[in-house]
Amino acid sequence: MPQSRRIQAILVTLLLFLTLPLAAQPVEYFTDNGYGNPVATMQHPSGEFINGSTYLAYQGPHEDPYVVAYHHDSKSWAGPFKAGINVMGQEQDAQDSHDKVDNHGKPAMIIDAKGYIHLAFGGHGGSRGLGLGNNNQGAAGRGKQTHVVSKKPYDITEWEALDNISPFGTYSQFIKMDNGDIYLFFRHGSHQSDWVYQRSTDHGRTFADPLSVLKSKPQPQDPDTMDAWYAWFEKGLGDTITASYVYHPCNKRGRHSKDRHNTYYMQMNTADATWTNAPGQTLAMPILKEYADENTLMFDTHGGRANHGTCRVDENGAPHVFFRHDDGHVRYYRWLGDKWQQPVTVLPGNKSQDGDMIVHSPMHISLLLRYKNTAGSHVGYFNSTDGGLTWQKAPSLLSAKNIAYNPISSIVRNAHPNARVMLSSNAYGQVHQYRNMVLLGDQGPVTRPKQEASNLGNRLKLLRQERAKGK
Repeated sequence: MPQSRRIQAILVTLLLFLTLPLAAQPVEYFTDNGYGNPVATMQHPSGEFINGSTYLAYQGPHEDPYVVAYHHDSKSWAGPFKAGINVMGQEQDAQDSHDKVDNHGKPAMIIDAKGYIHLAFGGHGGSRGLGLGNNNQGAAGRGKQTHVVSKKPYDITEWEALDNISPFGTYSQFIKMDNGDIYLFFRHGSHQSDWVYQRSTDHGRTFADPLSVLKSKPQPQDPDTMDAWYAWFEKGLGDTITASYVYHPCNKRGRHSKDRHNTYYMQMNTADATWTNAPGQTLAMPILKEYADENTLMFDTHGGRANHGTCRVDENGAPHVFFRHDDGHVRYYRWLGDKWQQPVTVLPGNKSQDGDMIVHSPMHISLLLRYKNTAGSHVGYFNSTDGGLTWQKAPSLLSAKNIAYNPISSIVRNAHPNARVMLSSNAYGQVHQYRNMVLLGDQGPVTRPKQEASNLGNRLKLLRQERAKGK
């Protein structure tokens, strides 16, 4: 082709690209109707990859659960579709970034062995109008833990509610075992309540009554302060379920505090419902504070703050764990067979770290974290090849100066490399509570045409009008 014709062809192609409708150009988010804190590592999993598609659940308008699907072969999206009603969010549409959104009822998602999609959502302890569960102690809760299931396998368009789980749930967490059994773990009430689980052996159609795992009780030395917990449960190797948790002294008379201390670990053998600590010693259940200190303690923070992280196991079943400590830094632990390796700070220098991990082998671990520094907000990998003793930062998968990438989900169940985690993004100074939702993989965000990703309609315009009337 002559040089002049080649230049002409390039100019024509460039002109066509520049004149494409703006709505057809891809954006890094798959929807703009995430609401409040739409996802978290605590309520998990919030996505699953199966049969070539990644299914995702997040909190949308009025705190209701929404579901989308990304089909990897065709690189196409379906949804979002509203999957149920969260009773906590029906009275407001937050007009300001300071308006309160409860956020505790965001959805956890699992796909059963028959392909039906299950969500648990909507609870922050359960309101008094629902009655009182045996473990619903302390301040009155809100909402109602709700279970919905898709009407057809792998179909996100139609949903039905199943009245088969406790309404007093907070921090819903689903686990599916290799035999198809489904476990739903949650805090059974408001702050001063036991952590429990319900088990289903028929693909989530019925669940057994709740069984306590971590016990809440008054402190012997101060009956006005309750021993309470924050916990993270996940499937381990084979028939096991891991539990990593922190202690929360909760005062019954004062305002709810953020005090969370120490780090703990244990695991369940689902074959006989027994629990053991890391050395393999059988535990008496449910766990009390004094018993936990003696039998399941990983690290005593001596009054310093520690918050939950995530836990994964290696090919030998040994746990690898991180917690977020009082300086905001992620600290990594692993079980060496006879003791816990001392915690190692992965990323010094900022206080906004969270994410999840991939354990490739006992010595090779990757943490996928969101974090902030003076250059802006970032999401990316930190890798260790020496069992977590040292960490190397990989190039960021997402970076922005004026955008907050927060919060972030746990890693999608059975994740495709191109679709690891879900997170929300919002511009600094944004006055409303709506967020762009991003599906992020090892190659960066999974894009979508802007017109398809625009699902808010005129909601923001109406909010601005309402705000103007208020002034």
